[in-house]
Amino acid sequence: RRRAEAEARGRRRRLDAVEQRIEALETRLRELEQAQGDPALYADGGRARAVARERKAAEEELAWLLDEWETLATDLAPHE
Repeated sequence: RRRAEAEARGRRRRLDAVEQRIEALETRLRELEQAQGDPALYADGGRARAVARERKAAEEELAWLLDEWETLATDLAPHE
């Protein structure tokens, strides 16, 4: 029982960390979307490509974290 509680606490800490990272990524994605909506960005092709790459990477990480969040939340549901 103690081991199960300790594991649940560990999953809860990981869930909290995942939620914080999701929030940070969502904020950054909004910033990147705003930047991509500014025509001035495209005056510098290198910068435009860098923003597009960062956005793609952030979207991929966010998708992975959302899957992890779902798994952790499902695992923790019986403990709450």
